[in-house]
Amino acid sequence: MLRWSPTSRASSAWPLLLALLCLLMSCDNARTNGPAAAAGAPTGTPRTETDPYAGVNTIAEDRSVWQQLLSDHRAIVRVVTYTPTGVEATTESLDSTVRARIVDHARTMQERMKAGVPVRIWDPVFSDLFGAHASVKLEVSQTELGVRIVESSADPDVVDLLWSHAAGVSDFVRDGHRAGRRSTHRIAAGSEPPPAEVAIGGSPHKILLAQPTASQLLWLRSTGAGEVLNLRKPDEHPEYDESAAAEKAGLDYCSLPYKTLDELTDEVFDTARRHLRDADKSGATIVLHCRTGNRVAPVWAAYRVLDRGVSIDRALFEARSMRMAAPGTEERIRSYIALQRPASR
Repeated sequence: MLRWSPTSRASSAWPLLLALLCLLMSCDNARTNGPAAAAGAPTGTPRTETDPYAGVNTIAEDRSVWQQLLSDHRAIVRVVTYTPTGVEATTESLDSTVRARIVDHARTMQERMKAGVPVRIWDPVFSDLFGAHASVKLEVSQTELGVRIVESSADPDVVDLLWSHAAGVSDFVRDGHRAGRRSTHRIAAGSEPPPAEVAIGGSPHKILLAQPTASQLLWLRSTGAGEVLNLRKPDEHPEYDESAAAEKAGLDYCSLPYKTLDELTDEVFDTARRHLRDADKSGATIVLHCRTGNRVAPVWAAYRVLDRGVSIDRALFEARSMRMAAPGTEERIRSYIALQRPASR
């Protein structure tokens, strides 16, 4: 007759405990690295030549770099153009350490997209985009100060996801960890693409590289913008009443027109800076635009140096990302700043 004993019960339970532990580890892998990991994708290195997930880091490896980039977001400048088939984006930094992380992150995300191994699976935009990875073409090339990424798809629904993802990454640059904890804003299917933009790390304000349409103003309002600062002259677009479009979208509106450097007076600098300072005090977001970004650049650079305390080199780096091209613009910026800070001369 069989008799129960503590030792016999413990020894018979070990196989069950080990099986349960293996099951829990498998579930955790699926939770962190996504369905590909649950299907057997390796999560460590080295890889084998036949491994279909070669080059894909563990989620822990990639999260470490990602979290550090969120911490370093103030050192980053990102330029994004939304195209009919996807996105073209350049993400750069003057800081060599941050720059290396940007390159590393871009390369690893390229491999994850190729393999369909997702990140942020709790975020519907990211989850759906990685789910459609087979329809995405992603190219990464290194620039002098960071990376250039071109993402495209022949599927209109996937293009909407690419736009949403790109706009979300720009928010990460602006807002760091706070944006990282939010779900990505989804652009509605069939929408007009967002306007080309520059995201400045640590600043909520949105610099556009094109004239926004009425529908784009509505989209900007839905993302938290509160005011439009237009540096174009009304006769440049007589067929379009931007003031009325801004009012309809629920945005405050300020026209501060100039076209040539001769028209870039101290009053233009002063007024733009005052609007930006007031927005900073109230926690509001301003959308600044002209036709290409060239006219936004000088007033932005002056505000950054005189009101936000950044270096002139950093401010000019940001201004150049706004397509600052008119000859003599940098000299005009420096002369205005010097007049406001006589001790710096």
